[in-house]
Amino acid sequence: MRRGLFVASLASVLLTSAFPAIAQTPSDVVDFFRDVAATLGAAHSDDPKVPTDPNPFLDKFDSRMPGFAAFRDEILALVAASHVGSVIEFVTDEGDDHMRKLDLDWLLQIEDQQPRRQILKCTIERQGRKWKITALEPLDFFKQ
Repeated sequence: MRRGLFVASLASVLLTSAFPAIAQTPSDVVDFFRDVAATLGAAHSDDPKVPTDPNPFLDKFDSRMPGFAAFRDEILALVAASHVGSVIEFVTDEGDDHMRKLDLDWLLQIEDQQPRRQILKCTIERQGRKWKITALEPLDFFKQ
């Protein structure tokens, strides 16, 4: 029980410092990726009364995204097995209020594993009032 609290606390600390001030990135995009990282970090549960739930994280993605089915399966396996923490920083960000292409420096911390860090190419598109990730490469970054 203590270990789970430590990992959850670690993820919370990382999320609060994950986003440096970036003048060109709109605040709603920063908030979107803060939520992406937070929902991945909150997906695993050690409490049998509270099930592990990756759906809030997966809801940030367009299910029509190339490779989504395999990605969903990898995320399900990942969060079922481990606590996960993320730090996402923006390397590049181009686009408008409807579509943005970003390079993300993503640090993934998986319980009992060495941290992973990689630049991921990401496209987000506004669907209704919400941003959705419509492309992310490489998806195998999240393989357990």
